[in-house]
Amino acid sequence: MANANVGGSNVLTAIIKEYSQFISTDHCFKLAVTILLCGVTLFWWAYGGSSSSGGDLADDKNSILKEADVQSLQTEDPSDDSDIDDDDDENKSQQTTSSSASSTRAAHPTNNLHKPITKCPTREKARAQGLVLYNKHWYNVSKFIAHHPGGSELLEQYLGTDITHVFHVMHRNPKQIMKYRKPVRGATEEEMEELLQRRNEVSQEMFDEYEEGVMTKSHAADFFNRERFNLEAFEKDAGELYEDFMKAGYTKPTFGFVAQKTALVLMFLFLSVLCMKCASSDEQQSIIATTPLSYILPGIFLGLFWHQSGFLMHDAEHHNLIGNELVNDILGWLYGTVFLGVNGAWWREEHREHHAFLNAFDEAGFKDPQMKEDIWIQNANLIPFYGQELIHFLANFQHILFIPIIFFAGRIGIVVDSTLTERKFRPWTILGNVFHVLLHYAVLSQTSTPIRVYMAGACQFAVLSLQLLGNHHIKPWNNIHSASEGNFSLWQILCTQDFDTPIWFRWFYGGLNFHYSHHLFPTISREYFPITTPRIRSLCEKHGLPFIEVGFVECVTGMVTNMNEVKKEFAKHGAGTLSLVYG
Repeated sequence: MANANVGGSNVLTAIIKEYSQFISTDHCFKLAVTILLCGVTLFWWAYGGSSSSGGDLADDKNSILKEADVQSLQTEDPSDDSDIDDDDDENKSQQTTSSSASSTRAAHPTNNLHKPITKCPTREKARAQGLVLYNKHWYNVSKFIAHHPGGSELLEQYLGTDITHVFHVMHRNPKQIMKYRKPVRGATEEEMEELLQRRNEVSQEMFDEYEEGVMTKSHAADFFNRERFNLEAFEKDAGELYEDFMKAGYTKPTFGFVAQKTALVLMFLFLSVLCMKCASSDEQQSIIATTPLSYILPGIFLGLFWHQSGFLMHDAEHHNLIGNELVNDILGWLYGTVFLGVNGAWWREEHREHHAFLNAFDEAGFKDPQMKEDIWIQNANLIPFYGQELIHFLANFQHILFIPIIFFAGRIGIVVDSTLTERKFRPWTILGNVFHVLLHYAVLSQTSTPIRVYMAGACQFAVLSLQLLGNHHIKPWNNIHSASEGNFSLWQILCTQDFDTPIWFRWFYGGLNFHYSHHLFPTISREYFPITTPRIRSLCEKHGLPFIEVGFVECVTGMVTNMNEVKKEFAKHGAGTLSLVYG
């Protein structure tokens, strides 16, 4: 017993000794600096003008929209069936809106916020009854809207429309979901014809908006020939393409793919720690330890760790990683909240809306939460939603500030934003944040320059931000009321572009350089994008639709140029301090 006590005492002494080394002054200083940095960032993000809703900007007392404009724009609530007015009343409302608009808004010839929305009688009648059309049958979903897993707003926006194709591509098991649903009635030929006619009208409106785009004109020749486009033939071919991909099993990634991507993530974390160890070693005063590489190299590997973790979070939150949804959610929490530092559940909710409302807005503000920012304006149609004096100032320099903001504040911004703007409290999110801090404290404790390493990693991570923005940034923005009545596949094609990357470097972009594949068929695993993309390209070529592939540098240059053009548009109409120059 005595020997046991002595043995236990020795173990306890060893533990205390190790713990005392761990909490040395150097480590405490690093932890204090880390906490201070996080605190300053939280304060700046919470009180520095960050807003969680584009609609809030439009309602601000300093908004470009006058009070009369706001009232007239809010007369139609997309989630309320009582807002269905006669065409005459809508025309009067449009005239009132135009006459009472401020000088800033009235002078926007390209702003489609004021374009009268043609109402389809069949759609409005079915919408009022809470019906959706699926496989030529009407289903009543009015009682299900509040319980829709993707959020009630997604279903509300598609009420009264033919959801057959969009329902298939957005769900992993659509036929199983509809197996026990009973339709209210079959759709008449007149209803089908009227909805088809409306989809054709919306298609032409989207083509008009595409051709008027600032940057898309330079790529309009890439297969684009609207005269060859036939909506019925395109819908038939897109549906057959979906069926082919489903039969091929492209929604299920192989074990080897998942293992390879997971190993890649852990490898970059290991390399980051290894470089820190080499740089801090007193015995090895190598070139790594005596130059800026001592923090740049481990920072790059740390950024690649976040970068590749983000792709795995993306797969898991799309439920494309493992067959079981619960396991996918757990992995999304691990790769997102713990590894990346971005709340996985928050990201999933916003990303669903991003797919359903790509580059879309309504009278109240932005509908696509992942393609809007409060500190720059990327499209002339969005100008009315920016009313704060801060954005009036920043817009004048947005083409200059865009890249520095992405590189030096982008990483910290999304980490903080994913926590502060979460829509509901989740205990496991807090737990994940704690694990994220502990993990990065343990990693950054291996270097004497933790802040430099972290910022170097943040700069590398900025490449991911530019990549994801670049897939849609310079594309048209559409009114959600019209877009939801159109063809979903056409909508995605006109608002997306791919990155042209060499085969050996595709791992860096995580397969999302094939963005047409992802947005046309969100349930397909990115493992198969190199196979599906050529067929999508052929589909576009056959129907006269644009299929754009740009290099990364060309894309970033295009985004900056677009920012400059929108800045001029903003200033021309009396907003911003440079209005005298461009007015």
